[in-house]
Amino acid sequence: MDWEPCSSGELRTVNAGGRVCPAPGGEVGFVGIYKNGGFQSGDFQSRKFEPGECAVSDLIIRGGYVVDPSQDLEGTMDVEIRAGRVRRIAPRIEPRGRPTLNARGRIVTPGLVDLHCHFFEGVSHYGVNLEASMLARGVTAAVDTGSAGSQTFSTFRSGFLDPARMTTRAFLNISAGGLLIDGLGENVDMRALRVEDAVVCYGRNRDILLGMKVRLSRNVVERSGGRPLDAALDASKALRVPLMVHVGDTPDSLPKILKKLRPGDVLTHAFHGRAEGILDRRGRVRRAVWEARDRGILLDVAHGRASFSFDTLEAAMAQGLMPGNLSTDLHTHCIDGPVYDFPNLMSKFLALGFSLGQVVRLSTQTAAAWLGMEGEIGTLRPGARGDVAVLRMREGRFRFTDSEGAHRRGGRMLEAVCVVLGGEALRPGGKDRRRLRRVS
Repeated sequence: MDWEPCSSGELRTVNAGGRVCPAPGGEVGFVGIYKNGGFQSGDFQSRKFEPGECAVSDLIIRGGYVVDPSQDLEGTMDVEIRAGRVRRIAPRIEPRGRPTLNARGRIVTPGLVDLHCHFFEGVSHYGVNLEASMLARGVTAAVDTGSAGSQTFSTFRSGFLDPARMTTRAFLNISAGGLLIDGLGENVDMRALRVEDAVVCYGRNRDILLGMKVRLSRNVVERSGGRPLDAALDASKALRVPLMVHVGDTPDSLPKILKKLRPGDVLTHAFHGRAEGILDRRGRVRRAVWEARDRGILLDVAHGRASFSFDTLEAAMAQGLMPGNLSTDLHTHCIDGPVYDFPNLMSKFLALGFSLGQVVRLSTQTAAAWLGMEGEIGTLRPGARGDVAVLRMREGRFRFTDSEGAHRRGGRMLEAVCVVLGGEALRPGGKDRRRLRRVS
């Protein structure tokens, strides 16, 4: 078995046939099943490798424009991944027979970290396909925010969280069923909010859960009013974990809600344009919002179908209030617009005047820090997971739309052209670019 590194970014083999093929020299490297003249690829799916088979774990990404705010690093460099971990970044790294990925003319960032999305596919009406809609778009760490509750979480974990190749975490919905029925709010009947069941479920799944989740919009709570927040707070306090609170057109005032939140909690959909937002009637940022930010409450963007307003964000920014992180709230009702994917969201913020470095930081480092995974994800520091997004920057005239139907023009559009997961290079393809194939 001989190996030929290719400057085109492909991995080529010769003189092989029908067996497990190790990299040269006995090093941990690209290992795959070689059949029918090439490595088997097909559609990317979460799976366990058979004995003797594993993913690419050694790779050199060559010539890309590296942007890693966690190291204040920006410039054309090579990235070396060894045994699935970042080994070093340098102006030039010799391949010495190891697999390479050509990233010249591309932007290379840490794998994107989405703190708010929904991927309980086929069960929750919100659920999108994790690999096709997230991983194929450069997201290597994703957090599902309340798609499952205490009665549905075991199914969610066994079917989606545990089998995932990428890093996954979740918030547990205070409503026992989670987000199951479109058009019927999960908190309209307080009998569904079972604090004791939530505490027991959470205790059994602490290794993968991050906190509790509650939605408070009028159409979700109806006559329950502010009681779902109290139930979610009871559970999160008992468990000593954070609470993510979904706001926008809430029956209770935003200051009343914020007063109950604690350092480390998350105000999600913070920049929506509906009633009871962060701005008062004069367009000024409410004092309660400044106080919440200063005591450590995260202001999460979470764009979604109805929860992000250009006008709100621009007014807040003009007064010095910035988002704590970028997240998509990607689900079935916004994947075909106005969100589309994480790179599209990043492009919107470029159009709003954020620098590339700022956008990448809010899409990687800040979420990783909130997750308590600094140094592990959201960075290309030596020793971090070998998770990388390779992006194309398209130049042109682009129109971006928020959740209110308002538009902004921009001259740059980011698009994921390759994602590296633990050193394994995967490329999106197909008509909708949502089918992942191993770069082989």
